[in-house]
Amino acid sequence: MDLRKEEKLRIGDPETKVRLVAQGRNMWRVRMLFPNHRSDEIPEQLRQIKQELAQSFGVADHRLEYIGLISKKRTHGGFLVEMQIRRQDAPTGAIRLRFEPERAPDGTEFTDMKAVVDLFPLDEFEQALTFEGVEQKLKGEGVEMGLVDWHMVRDLVDSCVDRQVPILDQVIAKGVVPDVGIASRTYYRWFPQSDSAAVTAWLGLRAVDSGEELVEISVPVSGMKAGRNVLGRELSPRRGAVTRLQAGHGVMSGNVERKLIARDRGLLVLRRIYTDRRTKDSPNETPTILEAEVLRIRAIESGAADEQRWDETVWISGDLNPGARIFVNGDCVIDGDVPENCEVSVSNSLRIWGSVYNAAITTGAHCCVHGDMEDTFCEIGLTAQVIGAAKNCNIYAREILAENLEGGLAEAFAPPATTNGAIHFNREKFLAEQRSAGEDTLANLRRQITRLNEIFGPEILQQVTSDTVQIHLLRWLRQQKNSGAAQFSHPQVQELRTLLELVPTLRTQLGVVAAELRTAARDGW
Repeated sequence: MDLRKEEKLRIGDPETKVRLVAQGRNMWRVRMLFPNHRSDEIPEQLRQIKQELAQSFGVADHRLEYIGLISKKRTHGGFLVEMQIRRQDAPTGAIRLRFEPERAPDGTEFTDMKAVVDLFPLDEFEQALTFEGVEQKLKGEGVEMGLVDWHMVRDLVDSCVDRQVPILDQVIAKGVVPDVGIASRTYYRWFPQSDSAAVTAWLGLRAVDSGEELVEISVPVSGMKAGRNVLGRELSPRRGAVTRLQAGHGVMSGNVERKLIARDRGLLVLRRIYTDRRTKDSPNETPTILEAEVLRIRAIESGAADEQRWDETVWISGDLNPGARIFVNGDCVIDGDVPENCEVSVSNSLRIWGSVYNAAITTGAHCCVHGDMEDTFCEIGLTAQVIGAAKNCNIYAREILAENLEGGLAEAFAPPATTNGAIHFNREKFLAEQRSAGEDTLANLRRQITRLNEIFGPEILQQVTSDTVQIHLLRWLRQQKNSGAAQFSHPQVQELRTLLELVPTLRTQLGVVAAELRTAARDGW
């Protein structure tokens, strides 16, 4: 404690004289003279003096405490009391933000999440908590700003600073916010209890109204290895790779492109795009890009569709006539049954709401049959899904999703998602497709590496790892500054960091794909 010249303080009752005789960083020695006729009020006056001292020192009252009586004696002027007052350390810590699933009243989990925050009066650098600091933390974690209760956040910050106590487990946002450690999930607003097509919502091909919410994305936060900054402090987890939503014709984006909304009334069509071309469109995979279109419905009565060709997406209402032949250069929905001897050929995807009997179906992309299928030949470019039972059918597709297969032949060109012994896995076809797609993927990866090499240089690309992204980025920015390059804004720095974080993954993918192609060439695929 540093001793200094006594300082008279204007505190307490005018008849009580208070002097500060010594002061340290968290300790004060105070001398108080109480008048004789008010000696029975000393405890109450001590509380009042501590409260006013706290206000004078700029700290919360509850953080000051009397820790010792140094002396107490009676003088001709009154009772002279000398005591020590200590300031307790304020709780410190970084703003903690976590994401937890939001549960419905019946206990089921939805993809909506809730953001839960812990606040401390002082941050990890022992600076006072501010509303701006909390706001920057939420932005850095990728929380949708429109989902945050900002009035509540401001009240929490003010309460935490005024009371100088931590505030824990406060829910400040609900909705489609990041969920730590969980992969990206695409959420379609079709519910099993209200629509049998919910199991094929990833396919699209359904009628929508203007203003209807089509798709939402739950955005993940990548993980455990965020690295450390130049001061050695652990970095907060950053957003991982997310599915990017693209609004096509008749669709608009909302809430920073994490929601797609129908602008027009029509037929919803979803296109799923992947970075690795060996990964084909599948309900079991999360696409890199999800593009939605709402196309104007060309309504056709089944009676007028006996032998027709359309160069557009069509919706056929009712059961087809036996022997009908339909050719569609686009997507197609048949709202009825497909009877015997019918032939349906669709260049993109097909959804059949009814059953199929003794017919031939060919599609370039997906096919979903909601009813039963019997004695039917199917050649499907991507995924064939039969929600009912399939009896004595020949189904050839990249992926087959069917629970009830009886007789016939089901041959898939991708490993079955389930251990359904009725589905034959055509390994030769699969390896041939993988080799072709692998060559395309390898060329795409090389183009990306070349672009990053032009930005950061070969030295950084060879040395950077997932744990050293921050330090390499700081060095590169320092080099750019020393060389007189233009200054980078905060969003630009974040974009550069995102690009640099891709390097270890791209290097790994490049090595894996190249090794697979070498193995394929050696084994004579």
